[in-house]
Amino acid sequence: MLSARPLDRRRRALVWTSVLIGVLLFFQSSPVLAEAETFEFVVTVLHATPEGVVGKGAGRYDRLLRRQVRYEGLRVVKTKRATVATRQIGSVPLPDGDTLRFRPIDPEGPGALVAVDVGSTQGDFRMTKGKPLIFGGSAWKGGRLVVVLEIAE
Repeated sequence: MLSARPLDRRRRALVWTSVLIGVLLFFQSSPVLAEAETFEFVVTVLHATPEGVVGKGAGRYDRLLRRQVRYEGLRVVKTKRATVATRQIGSVPLPDGDTLRFRPIDPEGPGALVAVDVGSTQGDFRMTKGKPLIFGGSAWKGGRLVVVLEIAE
């Protein structure tokens, strides 16, 4: 069996080191590792009930939801702003014990492609400013939670 000469080992180590440095330099200049774009999200949690009135601050959401959800009473339970960078996960705990998780995964194009996980709903959605995503939530305190996720304008 032939053994490698010491010079061959050094050459091999030099080649592998050069390849590694090249790969690192490529990824450093690549958009894969470029500075992540950040997005300002607004999460609004609403409580829709079969009785009651549309509460203060819920009027905008009433116009959005009236055709999609059956309710008489609607109130804002919680509003939270979150700044999340591309490929980072934002999360907001919900009053029913569940958690809304969202992660911008592709900032190209209008808005961003955002991965969302809330309750039994999981998916990737193209979001743009001014176009909220609305998720029907679980039963809670005699009504239903409604979660609205939007990119702040």
